[in-house]
Amino acid sequence: MALFMGCALLTFLSGIGIYGGAMETYRIVYPYVFFTTLVLFPLFYIYILQIVNPEKISPKLLRHLIPGILLVFTSFTLYVIMMNKAEQLFYIQEFLLSSNPPADAHWKFHFMKKTDRLAKLLYIFFSVIYYILTLRLVNRHQKRIEDYYSSLKGVSLSWVKVISVVFVLALFSGISVHWFPRLNVLNSPFLSSVPFILLGTFFAMVGNYSNRQAIIIFPSEKVDESETEGVSLKKEIPTEEIDRKIETETIETETPEIPPELKEKLENYIREYRPFLNPELKIWDIARDLNTNRTYISRLINHIYGQRFSTFINFYRIEESKRLMTDPGTQNYSLTVLASMSGFLNYSSFVRAFKTFENITPNEFRQSIPDAHQ
Repeated sequence: MALFMGCALLTFLSGIGIYGGAMETYRIVYPYVFFTTLVLFPLFYIYILQIVNPEKISPKLLRHLIPGILLVFTSFTLYVIMMNKAEQLFYIQEFLLSSNPPADAHWKFHFMKKTDRLAKLLYIFFSVIYYILTLRLVNRHQKRIEDYYSSLKGVSLSWVKVISVVFVLALFSGISVHWFPRLNVLNSPFLSSVPFILLGTFFAMVGNYSNRQAIIIFPSEKVDESETEGVSLKKEIPTEEIDRKIETETIETETPEIPPELKEKLENYIREYRPFLNPELKIWDIARDLNTNRTYISRLINHIYGQRFSTFINFYRIEESKRLMTDPGTQNYSLTVLASMSGFLNYSSFVRAFKTFENITPNEFRQSIPDAHQ
């Protein structure tokens, strides 16, 4: 994330330089922007990957940066090594700011201009591709955490979808602006400011949300041989490996291999121990208490109840909140307190879950209680 924000800062400085009149700043940072613009969204994708699947972070991911490295090498050679300061300013004025560059200029200026155009096209292409890849990663992550966590606060990546709206606006406004010659853009304060305001907003939102985002680690489990048929498990195995093996069995048998007594054990456990009152409850907590593995619990809830783990647990929390709201002993308690007593991390999560199950707000439900007893 530090590298991403550093690249974002350099990219932003280049925009301020050329569109804000700080030409000397732009002259200095210009060749390096070829790298920063092309690695921004690959870096953001890698950051999200680090959150949702840390074990996949490896040096192999550096291949995502190769196009940016190649272009910055080209621009550094042509612009920094082969041009002096006067030639750099000439290139900026006659090739970047002018719509009619001199045809008889040295080949290095024309080659640099072509590199500039290639960088713009690659920026658009990579932005769209990595935007799609990131959203796919987030969608898979959301489904996964709903199967393992009862409360999604701090582990959800829904904020990525929120800031993606700003990103799309910044991308298309930037593309639109670059259809015009830079000199025309400079003469229009509106054209020159909109893309950078949106891009700056996007970077600020990324920095804000990423500071509050936790890295999610799905722990390994110890699974006894009796818990999975046909799989030797007398050692600690990553949960992903267990999933793959059980998924293979499921495809072959067309039904998930769930111990037949597990449904009754789970329902008795929920009624007796009321684990849903723990706002930090996770699926492997239940698996540990039932002496089984979380894959079976997840498949039981998915296939038998037709729900995800978070929805399954929230159902019991909502039922508990309704019981508390109808209890004379808690009639003077605030809804915020009742939400906490029911196992919710916060009031907003309580309201969302309540409306999902009951189609009314908790306050509306509470107001209807006296009428129901008349």
